Amino acid sequence: MAIKISPDCGKINALLFKNENVGLPMTLNLSISIDLDELEFQNETEETCIQLDFIKIHFKSFSDLQNKEFEFPINPEDGYIDGSVYLDSQHIPVDVTKISFCSFDGDNIKAKIFGIVLFDNCGYKDPNQEFDLETTLRFENILIPPDIISPSEQNLDIAKNKLSEFFNVIELSEPIIENNEFRDAIVFHKSI
Repeated sequence: MAIKISPDCGKINALLFKNENVGLPMTLNLSISIDLDELEFQNETEETCIQLDFIKIHFKSFSDLQNKEFEFPINPEDGYIDGSVYLDSQHIPVDVTKISFCSFDGDNIKAKIFGIVLFDNCGYKDPNQEFDLETTLRFENILIPPDIISPSEQNLDIAKNKLSEFFNVIELSEPIIENNEFRDAIVFHKSI
């Protein structure tokens, strides 16, 4: 039984990330979260979202994404997007093969996202389901986690200088320290 995947709204963020253990240099990765309208799955009504992390796209400004299309390999090929949708109390993998960004108004960017929900990876009899959805993504923030730069007042200028290697910081507010319910981090918001 196919589920109806209807996007409500979404958000787009960026994260400065590195992993020396696997030889991954510091990069700025995108993260996209798309809230879905309520849907029926396994005879239950679900409220959920599609979460896409570690999206590797080179950009110095969100306006760089406007009218650009990016294709991605599927997991486990290098460069895949780490995606999932939470249904029936578990994360079901989502492979995204293409993202087309459209108009950007300074705060929001329209996007078309193409992919497949991999029900068979979780033992469901439902067939894997391809989707293409259109939504507007609202820019939230760029985050520098504490394992990159410790969140303290004396490190805010260091964070700004480090981020400027990857992004046009003129477009952002001054860095602040925020708690994301798990830990403190240095965060940049869109300048007003």
